[in-house]
Amino acid sequence: METARAEALVTELAERAAEAARLAAAADEHHATLGSTVGAAVAELQQRLAETAAQLRGCQDAQRRAQQEISDATGRCGHAEGRIERLGDDIGETTAARERAVAGLQRFTATGLLAVALPDTEVPGTDAGAWAATPAVNLARAVESRLSDVDDSDAAWERVQKRLSEEFGRLQDALSRHGHTATARPSEDGMRVDIVYQGRERAVPELAEALASEVAELTRILSAHEREILETHLITEVAGTLQELIGAAERQVRAMNTELEERPTSTGMTLRLVWRASRRAPQGLAQARERLRQSADAWSPQDRAAVGAFLQEQIARRQADDSTGSWLEDLTAALDYRSWHEFGVERHQHGKWVPATGPASGGERVLAVSVPLFAAASSHYASAGGAHAPRLVTLDEAFAGVDDDSRAKCLGLLHAFDLDVVMTSEREWACYPQVPGIAIAQLSRVDDIDAVLVTRWEWDGSERRRGTEPGPDSLPVPPPGDAGEPAVP
Repeated sequence: METARAEALVTELAERAAEAARLAAAADEHHATLGSTVGAAVAELQQRLAETAAQLRGCQDAQRRAQQEISDATGRCGHAEGRIERLGDDIGETTAARERAVAGLQRFTATGLLAVALPDTEVPGTDAGAWAATPAVNLARAVESRLSDVDDSDAAWERVQKRLSEEFGRLQDALSRHGHTATARPSEDGMRVDIVYQGRERAVPELAEALASEVAELTRILSAHEREILETHLITEVAGTLQELIGAAERQVRAMNTELEERPTSTGMTLRLVWRASRRAPQGLAQARERLRQSADAWSPQDRAAVGAFLQEQIARRQADDSTGSWLEDLTAALDYRSWHEFGVERHQHGKWVPATGPASGGERVLAVSVPLFAAASSHYASAGGAHAPRLVTLDEAFAGVDDDSRAKCLGLLHAFDLDVVMTSEREWACYPQVPGIAIAQLSRVDDIDAVLVTRWEWDGSERRRGTEPGPDSLPVPPPGDAGEPAVP
């Protein structure tokens, strides 16, 4: 029974397979027929459909990129709007700062200080109110360009402030001596000085113009006869006095050098003093000294004019350096011939004179300093008329820091120059063979005892002996109520 059903099923399936084969053959035939008739159009259509699909995918990709760019652009737009807002605020703040700076520059210009510093600088007009930005910027650039070399550091500012106070004090002193006044008005833009001159309040530039006009008028009023009198006084009296003083100084130097020649040192070192033009000597001093060594009667008109011009130049320079002094002070300082010269010490070495400040031993350096001073004192005392006149030299802490050999030589020089010495020293007793005689008072004291012990000694050039103590009757009696320290003879 199962076999029959299987056979029936096989038969049915075979029939169905044969029908399917027939239908497939018919469809294949139909397809072949269609391919032979419309195949080219279908292939083209299929290609276009493929291209369209590819373009569709490209458009989808472009759409996604465009959406991303839109998103990015939206973010950048937000940032740009925020920056525009910040820049607007910055522009507003900068504009306000510029307006404040322009107002400050206009306010500072109104003080007149800019006109003092840069008198020929053109400034915008002040009648129309606040300055516009363009002229104010042009003025600021011009000021910066012309003052670019000025030191504007904090240290320079402090120096200027200090000098400003000093100069204002000098201005007040100079004006007060002539009945005028000066007042300062400090502000955030600086300090303005107003001056009451001849009953009128004037600014500093106005005062300078008034003084210049007054000086020009006084110069015009000064007659040629008065100028001739001034020049004659300078040449005849002042130049004559300077001639005498310079000649006396040169003779004094020669006398001191004579003392040095007659009293050589034990080391054989030869010294001399030179009186020469100083490093700050006025220009033309050498020519003026040559003329001043001659008698004024022997001067030619050119010599007289040259000497007069030299002296007038010193007076003018002194007045330019310090205008607050009186005429007497200015003339005294301008004609002080001592400030034109300086002393120097030279030693004779290798056949020529060289500065004594060069390399030398400690003892030679001490002698180079001490010998000229002893010679100067000896030369000065030689002017005394009496042969027994005292020739006193006082030395405090004599020859401190000098070795014993140099001490002995220096004390021997005091004897060689015939000088009487009174000196104090912590350890020096001056008992050397070079010293022919000296009296010594040794002072001793003990803490908490209000007394000083005086021990006397004497040196005769070869031996030191205990000196004779004065008796009670020979001591000075202090006045009643005098509780000072005891005197040491």
